Amino acid sequence: MPTSYAFLCARDEASKEYDRLKHEGLLNSDLKPMPYGEHIAIPVKVGELELEFQTVERNNPHDALKEILPNPPKKWERLGDMVIFQQGTDTTNWPLAKVAAALNCNRVAIQNEIDSDITRKSQLELVHGKDGWVVHRENFVDYEFDATQVMFSSGNVTERRRMGELQTKGEIIVDAFCGIGYYTLQFLVRGEAEHVHACEINPESIFALKKGLERNGVSEKCTIYPGDNRRTMKGLQGIADRVILGLIPSSMNAWGLAIRCLKKSGGMLHIHMNVHENEIEEWVEKTTEWFATASGKTATASHVETVKKYSPHIMHVVLDLRID
Repeated sequence: MPTSYAFLCARDEASKEYDRLKHEGLLNSDLKPMPYGEHIAIPVKVGELELEFQTVERNNPHDALKEILPNPPKKWERLGDMVIFQQGTDTTNWPLAKVAAALNCNRVAIQNEIDSDITRKSQLELVHGKDGWVVHRENFVDYEFDATQVMFSSGNVTERRRMGELQTKGEIIVDAFCGIGYYTLQFLVRGEAEHVHACEINPESIFALKKGLERNGVSEKCTIYPGDNRRTMKGLQGIADRVILGLIPSSMNAWGLAIRCLKKSGGMLHIHMNVHENEIEEWVEKTTEWFATASGKTATASHVETVKKYSPHIMHVVLDLRID
């Protein structure tokens, strides 16, 4: 994605600031404003902070599809040069080459349910193009993976960005469910972590992680532990400043192991969970109490991030928990 200088403002001030910057001739109108932590980042022509932005579509792809299809989809997702339509989209009679050209992509796919087993395998169906391998750039990091084999949730983009923005320079991190490096690569490329110990059970994800590490030039800063993390994390006791528990619907099976991975002085945990929207506060309190009891130390909830709605009334949340 293209980069630009960015002006940060409060979310409720974004519309006013956008108009002001446009009036003053400072706005970069070729790029789209985007959320940035608690702020909105507006692309501008001069400044100090540089970020990646999505390009404004000058030619409306929806209009282009209407010229090709009688009832075109209204939504789709883009990973690299692949466009992915929602589950249930019927492409039987589509002129797929024309659809790809209209959307400026090389591959077309249909999303399906992620496998519910421990490997969380993608079941995406490629309907146009020769293979599922993509290079997807996000927040200055390149992810390289086969989208038909491993999952990539675009809805987690803000959490991947947030992890890369944390102050992790010089830290040792354990990523208990690393996948293709969703957070591992953010820590190494943007956060300048000293080393990440990455645990993963899916061979396809491990293969993609290795490609991502090599592409981003950080292979020497990551050690990969293949297999069940209930076994591999036992060899990582007492080394980590930070542990990522990035599995939903629940990462509870690794909670005890995560405590033992932290240094004796303690550290930070990032605990992912699917929680009912009316029970988030209660879950935070109970989880904090559990970790305090299990660790024998002080546990402090420093932040709760709502990542996305997972299903009706169920939210994907992340608890940042400090153990001292």
